[in-house]
Amino acid sequence: MSCELVQGAEIGCRDNVGGVEVIYIANFDNVQSITSTSGVISDITMVGTTKFFTFQLNKEDAQYDSTTTSSIETGTTFYESTTVFTMKKMSASQKNSLSNLSKARLMAIVKDANGTLWVLGETRGVDALEITNGSGKAMGDLNGATVTLTGKEPDFDKAFTGTLATIID
Repeated sequence: MSCELVQGAEIGCRDNVGGVEVIYIANFDNVQSITSTSGVISDITMVGTTKFFTFQLNKEDAQYDSTTTSSIETGTTFYESTTVFTMKKMSASQKNSLSNLSKARLMAIVKDANGTLWVLGETRGVDALEITNGSGKAMGDLNGATVTLTGKEPDFDKAFTGTLATIID
């Protein structure tokens, strides 16, 4: 049997937290190669001097989810990742950045609140399919944008254990 279950899961300690600390985003075509073994990415090589750009986040301001979709009828399985984050305070430069995000095929690395790095869009990229940008209505409303990155892959998003310093701006 090629899809044999090989392990179970323990309850484990309560030392886990939710949330996303930071997101790194690059143009998909600027990633030259990825080294992956046993579901873990150990190295990402960029084209020339290109880098991932850092999107800093406030606490409890972003969310990353991965959903498995399987069909008995067609025998298919795919994994959809969704990351939602905000960019505060509208500006002309921010709108230009959002415009570029919405048109580009991207790759993202999400650092969750436990310090684990997850690579999104390894083989097919991710897209900023939804961006809501506005001033808000009340004084306490968001003045800025909510960005949703979405990607579909043939396998789970993989953890990244390599060195970020060489690939981020």
